[in-house]
Amino acid sequence: MCGLTFRAIRYGLPAIAGLLLFTASFGQIAEIRQLQSQLPVTRDSLQYVDILNRIGLLIHMKNADSCFYYSVRAKSIADRRDYGKGQADAYNNIAAALYLKGLYSQALQSFSRAMEAYRKIDDIPDVAQMYMNSAVTYDATGDHRNAIQFSRTALRTAYGLDSEGSGRDSVMSMLYANFDNLNPGLSEDSSRYFRTKAEHIALKYKDERVLLFLRQIEAEKLLDKKKTEDALPDILQSLDIARKNQWEYHEIEGLDLYGSYFMAKDNIDSAVECYKKMYGLALANGYGYMQTQVLQSLLNCYEIENDEPQELKTNKLLISALTRENDNNKSFIGDYVQYNTAQEKVRQLESVNLKNNRTIALLAGLCLLALAVIIVIFLLYKMSRRHSAAQAQLNEKISAQNELLRQSDEFKASLISMLAHDFRSPLNSVLSMISLLDNSIGFDKEDLPRIYRSIDTEVRNILLTFDNILNWIKKQLSGYIFHPEFMRMHEMVDESASMFRDQIAAKQIKIQNEIASTLVLHSDKEIVQFVTRNLIHNALKFSPVGGAITVNARRENEEIIVSVRDQGKGITEDQAAKLFTFSDTNRINGHKNGVDKGAGIALTISREFIHKLGGRIWVENREGAAFFYALPI
Repeated sequence: MCGLTFRAIRYGLPAIAGLLLFTASFGQIAEIRQLQSQLPVTRDSLQYVDILNRIGLLIHMKNADSCFYYSVRAKSIADRRDYGKGQADAYNNIAAALYLKGLYSQALQSFSRAMEAYRKIDDIPDVAQMYMNSAVTYDATGDHRNAIQFSRTALRTAYGLDSEGSGRDSVMSMLYANFDNLNPGLSEDSSRYFRTKAEHIALKYKDERVLLFLRQIEAEKLLDKKKTEDALPDILQSLDIARKNQWEYHEIEGLDLYGSYFMAKDNIDSAVECYKKMYGLALANGYGYMQTQVLQSLLNCYEIENDEPQELKTNKLLISALTRENDNNKSFIGDYVQYNTAQEKVRQLESVNLKNNRTIALLAGLCLLALAVIIVIFLLYKMSRRHSAAQAQLNEKISAQNELLRQSDEFKASLISMLAHDFRSPLNSVLSMISLLDNSIGFDKEDLPRIYRSIDTEVRNILLTFDNILNWIKKQLSGYIFHPEFMRMHEMVDESASMFRDQIAAKQIKIQNEIASTLVLHSDKEIVQFVTRNLIHNALKFSPVGGAITVNARRENEEIIVSVRDQGKGITEDQAAKLFTFSDTNRINGHKNGVDKGAGIALTISREFIHKLGGRIWVENREGAAFFYALPI
C-alpha cells in the first residue's frame, strides 16, 4: 500500500515534518523516552500538546502509526484549547504519517490545513515548508507540474529567510536543495547554483544533515548520467557523515546508493553485501517499511546470479515482511477511518461506482462470451454431423479417458479439501487475534508487541506448514505418487498437535503422547500427518473441558497401529458404520452424533489416503471415542 521507493524516501522525507534538524538516532530514542516520561507529570495542557507533537515528529520515521496516534491526541487537545501552533504541528505530523503510508491525497489535505494554521499565527518559515512538503508529495504521485509549481511558491514565500538575524535562515538550505531536486528541467548551471546556495548556508550553520542530503543528490544525479566513478566520492562522503553521527536511517540511504553504484559496475556480490547491511540496519532500528524495499533489491540480485536457494530464502523473508506491513497498514487504515469519516464515505461512493462499472463490464464480457460459445457450439454441431462416423469410433477411447480424468479430479478435490481442512483452524485463530486489535485502544502498549509476536509466530507456522503441504500436493497433481520417508512417530504426533495449541489451551486439554521415542514408520509423511492432525482435531472438538486426549502406537505383526482416544461421550455402532462415508444424514445430524461436517469430509479423505498406503482405519468405543489406523511397516 505504501508504495514508497528509496528515491521517494531519500528526497521526500527530509522536507516532511517541518524540516527540523534531527539529532543522532540514539539521541532521538533518548529524547523520545525522556518526553514520554514527562507526559504523566505535565499539567500545562499546551505544553502537553507540544510534547505529544515532538514525540510524533521524532518517531515518524520509525513508526508512522505511532506518529499518527500521538498527533491525533495532540490535535484533539489543541482543538479544545484553540492552540494554533499545536493544531498546525499536529496537522503536519498527521500529513507525514499519511505520506509514509502512501495516502498522498489525504497527506496533501493535511499539509494544506497545516499551512492555513501556520499562516494564522504568522509563522512564515513553516508556511514555506508546507508548500515544499506539498511539492514533495505531488512529486511522489507523479504530478511533476504541481511539484514544480509548489516548490517555486515555497522559495518565494521564504524569500529573505537567509538574511542575517532572521532566526530561521538555516531553513533555506533544505528548501534550495529540494527545489533543485524537484526541478529536473533546470539547466546544469541553475542546478549547480541552488545546490551551492544550499551548501553555503549548511556550512555556515554546520548543518551536516543538509550536507549529507546534498552529497546524496549529487551522487544520484551522477549515477543517472552513467558517471559511475564520479558518483563514488559523494556516496562515500555521505556514508562517512551518517556513520559519524550514528544516523542509521541516512546510512541506509547511502548504502542504497552504494548498492546502485555496484549494480552499475556489474559487481553483484558487492551490491548484495550493501543490501544485506541495509536490511540489518532496517531490522535493528525498526524501519519496517524499508525492509520490503531492501528484500526486493536483494531478490533482484539473486535472480541475476540464478542463486535459487537465496531466492527462496529471500522470498520467505519478503512474504513475512509484506504480511507485517499489511497488518500494520490495516490497523492504520482503521484508525484513519475513525479520524476522517466524511472522506471515507466519499471513497465508499467512489468504490461502489467503480464496482458498478466493473459489474457492467463483466456482464458485457459475459454476453460476448456467451455469443462466442453459441457460435462455437453451432460450428461444433455442424462438424459433428459431418464426422459422426469418426466420432462413433472415438467414443470408447474418450470414455476411458474421461474415467481417468474423473479419478484424477476426485483425487485433486481430496488434495484441495485436505489443504482447506488443515488451515481452517490456525487461520481462524489468527483472525481472532487480529479482531482483538480492532479494539486495541483497550490494550496497554506493553500488550501490543506480545500480540503482534503471537500473530507473527502463528503466521510463520502456517506458512511453513503450507509450504510443506503445497510442495507435496504439487507432486501429486498428476496422480498419487508414493514418496516414503522415515519418521519418528512420537515427534510426528507432537508436531501435529502443535497446530491446535490455542484450542488445546482454551479447553485446558492435556495431550498424552505415549508413543515410544524409538518407534519409526517408513511411509508418506504428509498423509500420515494429515490423518493424525485430523484425528487429534476431531478428538479435541468432543473432549470435555479439562479432559485428556491419549495418543498411542504399537507394532503388531507387520503393521504399526496408531490410536487417538478422547474422553467424550463416544458414538453408537450405527454412527460408527456411517462415520467414514460423508452422507446427507451425517451432514444434517453430524454435530449431534459426535462428528461435524468438516470432520466427516476429513475422515472420508483420511480413509481414502490410508487405503492408498495399503492400511486401514476404524473407530471403537472405549470410555469415549477411540480412532485407530494401521499402516504396513
